[in-house]
Formats: sequence, C-alpha cells, structure tokens
Amino acid sequence: MMRFVKTSVLMLSLLLAGVAAAAEVKVEYKDYKKFTDMKPANEPRGSFEKRTMANFDKIFADLAKKLPEGYSWNVVVTDIDLAGDVNHMFTQTGQQIRVIKDIFIPRIHFSYTLVDQNKAVVAEEKDLKLKDMGFMSRISNTRADQPLEHEKIMLERWFKDSLAPAVVAHQQAQVKAG
Repeated sequence: MMRFVKTSVLMLSLLLAGVAAAAEVKVEYKDYKKFTDMKPANEPRGSFEKRTMANFDKIFADLAKKLPEGYSWNVVVTDIDLAGDVNHMFTQTGQQIRVIKDIFIPRIHFSYTLVDQNKAVVAEEKDLKLKDMGFMSRISNTRADQPLEHEKIMLERWFKDSLAPAVVAHQQAQVKAG
C-alpha cells in the first residue's frame, strides 16, 4: 500500500512539474488536398482548409502544454474526416451546410514521435487511426460553439488515455535509472 501511495505521489508530482511549461510541437499536413473530408460548406475551399488546419494546430498546441518542458512532439497528419457531412441540400438562402449526424463520425489519421529533452523517444506511432463512433453522446454544451469540437474531444481523450500515461511511464523509468 505504501509503495502505491509513493508511486501515485511521484506520478502526480511528475505530471504537475510538466504542467507549468509546454513541449514544442510541430504539425505537418501531408497531402491535405486528398483528405477524406475537409470540405467547406459555405466558404472558399482554400480559406476553409487554412482555418481548419490552424484549428488543428491549436488543438495540438493545447495538448503540448500538458507535456513536460524540453519535450518535442512531431505530428504528421495524413487524413482528416471531419464530423458531419457537407449536405447538398440547400438552406432557404441557397447555401450548403455541414450536417452533423452520428453516421458521419470524426476521424483523423496521423503519425507522431515524442522525444524528451535528451532526444530519447518517449512514444511513437506510425499510422495511428483515431475515430469516435460515439461522438454524438459526448457533446458538451460548453463547447458547442467551438470549432472542431468533436475532433478536439476525440484528440483530448486519446491524449489522456494513451500519450499522457506513456510520458508518466517514461519519467518513472528516468527516476529509477537516475
């Protein structure tokens, strides 16, 4: 029991030590013109793509703030399928709209490498394919007006469940080795 408490305190202190600073993150979009669904509903495609990638950059940057200072996270996005679908039905004003239904789930494919301040690989994955089939059941009223709300929730859940534990395990191994 005492060992569990010490480990928990160590894990918490390691996580809190990294909260104050942020890792460096670099996001690249490979062949974004071929992404499954990054289609605008009612604006020029080029400006929609730029805005969408800027929003994804912000999501990854916000996640990187949860990583320890000195870490470097490289992400290569290879496909995006936004929640919803651009519907060819027109509104009364004649504009297309993005219809969000549970059959049009958000997906993102990417590869990443996370290295620590000594350039040791902390976590790495090639061709990770995230999807959130239950995204409609996780809608938050506080986020309803945020861009890419469903994609952000999906990435935050993945980060919490996969990347954060890898960082804690790496830091624990460093403490034991040092």
